[in-house]
Amino acid sequence: MVKDCIEYLLKNKIGPKEGEKLIRESQKLSDDEKLLIYSYCYPRKIGDYELPKFIINYRKSAGANLKGTLGRDHREACILVEAYRGLQYSRFIRHLMHAFLKPELLNSVEGEGEEKCPVCGKPIYYVGSQDKVMDPEDETLAFMSSESSVCMCKDCLIQLAYCYELISSIEGPDFLTKWGNSAGKTSNP
Repeated sequence: MVKDCIEYLLKNKIGPKEGEKLIRESQKLSDDEKLLIYSYCYPRKIGDYELPKFIINYRKSAGANLKGTLGRDHREACILVEAYRGLQYSRFIRHLMHAFLKPELLNSVEGEGEEKCPVCGKPIYYVGSQDKVMDPEDETLAFMSSESSVCMCKDCLIQLAYCYELISSIEGPDFLTKWGNSAGKTSNP
């Protein structure tokens, strides 16, 4: 149903206002499905270095833990869908999916140090930081991949994996093997 709605909106070049009305009025779609459709078809413009601001603003408005929930969050995953579909972050989100969604490439960062998660902007720490050994379940533990130069927090890894599932349900499970630009294929004027 979601995929069919998205194809209809994009194929018929239905603009954001009319699309929002059609989505909102649909009785057959859940609120989560409506959000996914709107996020995919009509992504907001997310400029340079603005993705963390979008994530933190969402967490603040939702009254959520600013460090993340360590669980799936549909709204947060839809922000990543918007980033994937937008011009500025499309390749970056694809890169993160390629690098961080293969468990054999993923590990915590050894040594001492601190970085910022490139997705949510919160400080994340290496295993030996803060004069203690970091708990592997800690949401501020830095994770790295042998295929990337950035580190990510655990919560953003969870949201990235969920975002991957959502996009796979629309574009098919092999969407990451197709390196055409997913950005700009919206009906936004």
